[in-house]
Amino acid sequence: MSRKPVDQRNKANKPQGQDGVWLVIRRLKQFTVTNITDETGINRKTVTDYVKRLEAGKYLAKQDDFEVTKRFTLIRDGGVHAPRLKLDGKPVVQGTGNLNMWRTIRMVNQFNPRDLALQSSTDEVGVTEATARTYCTMLLKAGYLRVLQKAVPNKRQAIYKLIRNTGPLPPQIQRVKQVYDPNIKEVVYYPPVVGGAL
Repeated sequence: MSRKPVDQRNKANKPQGQDGVWLVIRRLKQFTVTNITDETGINRKTVTDYVKRLEAGKYLAKQDDFEVTKRFTLIRDGGVHAPRLKLDGKPVVQGTGNLNMWRTIRMVNQFNPRDLALQSSTDEVGVTEATARTYCTMLLKAGYLRVLQKAVPNKRQAIYKLIRNTGPLPPQIQRVKQVYDPNIKEVVYYPPVVGGAL
């Protein structure tokens, strides 16, 4: 069964998936899987799987009386962004490039794709100039960026400035080339329809 695109999953505006689980864990600090499922309505298997990953990644620990209470304690709060972890607790790096680029965009006053790629790359995650250019192009189309200086092919890159900062989560470029903003839970850019309506 294929997953629905993120913009179609959360019509009730309740926290969903790992982000929803993490949001409640950070608020409660001590909890059971049942506490999370009762509060969010998220599938129990989804909650259990993510809690196991968080435990393997040393974000959570079972309480001493776990056999009786089934309670976990948050021992490492990584911040607002839900840790993206593999089954063994190691970080997932896919998608981290966009998160790094969005953080950089929100911190700097102006930038070009080359600067953005350099400042967003880490030892674990490399962001290419082409990826940064594509991300800038999509954010420009969606109204997040303004061009301060136009590009001159083979001479200089465009310089951009952030004009729409909706929050800490990076706008997502979906497969259908639309932009979804998880901060406001809306699709903010749809690609133009080719050929028009029939």
